[in-house]
Amino acid sequence: MAAPQEAAAPVIPASPLEALALYGHWLKAVAVARLRTTDGADDVMQDVAAAAMRNWGTLQSPEKAKPWLYRLTVRAALMHRRSLGRARKRVNEAAEMQALRHGRSDSIGGPDPLQVLLSGERALLLRRALQMMPTRDAELLMMKHVDDCSYKEIASRLGVTVPVIEMRLFRARQKMRSLLNEQFAA
Repeated sequence: MAAPQEAAAPVIPASPLEALALYGHWLKAVAVARLRTTDGADDVMQDVAAAAMRNWGTLQSPEKAKPWLYRLTVRAALMHRRSLGRARKRVNEAAEMQALRHGRSDSIGGPDPLQVLLSGERALLLRRALQMMPTRDAELLMMKHVDDCSYKEIASRLGVTVPVIEMRLFRARQKMRSLLNEQFAA
């Protein structure tokens, strides 16, 4: 009669490096599944490794490292997809603007004159409102909406916390709306 086999004790990583070495292949598979392609999976894994190194101290129990790393991976993959979507959107918008400037359009009848007029008028109103805003607010809005920086990137550039940036951007958008409403009413 065979002796009963003992269950192997689970491996508990003591550091983020051990955790990433232990679960790295699985996490990369999660990233590929979330991205639906292998492109970008290495970038996601770099983000996960950086976040794990930065935030290992917040992990309450090393036994929970695997689900914690899973959440970091899913979040990083979603952020990667989001940034790709934004980049794709900017490229499409730039192509449309270029076509409008040169009088071309993908539609059969050519560019819609009303759309050309409205886009030029919107741009003029936005430029005027930005010029009337305090410099700090205008720079924040430009970093967020033109440079497409995340709150985290803006916070690190300015040396403040993310909640501070969120509040400053909220207030800057309110000022922008107010200025645009004043211009529109005039």
